Amino acid sequence: MPPPFVDRKVENIIFYYYAKLVIAPSAGFKNNYRFIIDAYKRLKSGELLISDYEREILHIILDQNTCAFCERKEHGLQTIHIVPRYYGVPPGVHNLVCACSACADSKGEKDLVEWWCQELGNPRDEIPRVPIGIYLKIAYDLNKINFSLKKPCKELGTIFFYIKRSI
Repeated sequence: MPPPFVDRKVENIIFYYYAKLVIAPSAGFKNNYRFIIDAYKRLKSGELLISDYEREILHIILDQNTCAFCERKEHGLQTIHIVPRYYGVPPGVHNLVCACSACADSKGEKDLVEWWCQELGNPRDEIPRVPIGIYLKIAYDLNKINFSLKKPCKELGTIFFYIKRSI
């Protein structure tokens, strides 16, 4: 959970977890509270921006024989969606990662956070960097389009709450 001073709005939850799960590990400061909070504040002020999708796409291209979730190395990995298509994510490579058949079959079209935490029982803070980076970028983009970045949000697993699902 974010610290109490992080206002529980969609945008702030996205910024906090982006600072904690994407920026800090990439910079070699995983679990460094001071660095995470500084990155969060810089994202919030606009001094730091969420990176483009190209950074994650480059990781996927360079690691195309490694499962994005369990890091198993094998040939013939499947491509799967990080954010379920029913959230209305525009088609494209920005929402795809390579996964082994076990992870691909298990995740299917489930929400990343629900699948990782609730179904697999893994800690939220251990969602792999590339999938969570893509997930948070798409969440930010879709909430921006839907004018819901300033809406209330209690936790990471609810950042798509205001996105119209097309089921």
